[in-house]
Amino acid sequence: MSYLYRPKPEDKIKADFLRRKQKGLSDHVEFHEFKNWYESQEKECYFCGLKEEECQKIVMTGLLKSERFPQNGALGRGQGRGMWLEIAKFKQKDNYLLDNCVLCCYFCHNDKSDVFNGQAYKEFQDDRIGYLRRLLNENK
Repeated sequence: MSYLYRPKPEDKIKADFLRRKQKGLSDHVEFHEFKNWYESQEKECYFCGLKEEECQKIVMTGLLKSERFPQNGALGRGQGRGMWLEIAKFKQKDNYLLDNCVLCCYFCHNDKSDVFNGQAYKEFQDDRIGYLRRLLNENK
């Protein structure tokens, strides 16, 4: 299957912004500020370093498959995950303020979930079993 990288369109950036704004999760941020922040970011996962182009190629060429990914190379409702880097909160309990947002790939975003803050997830990523065992030993 042929593949051509497509940067995230403005309507998708705006949809990300509005979804968080409507839920009250991005206080005191206007769309133009959010868009400027997004456009100024290097398009690579904060946690693992995977570039957006690499994410998109994995998804669009079917190297990995999920019902959440575009099907047969076409975006569909509920099937747009993995195409572009996602916006994650560094401190999961805080809102989506610009200094609390990072870009991350679909894989890290799902792995991090709401279980880890950004720093803890980086530590977990580096040594998963060690991190979990330290957690157990600290809480004996």
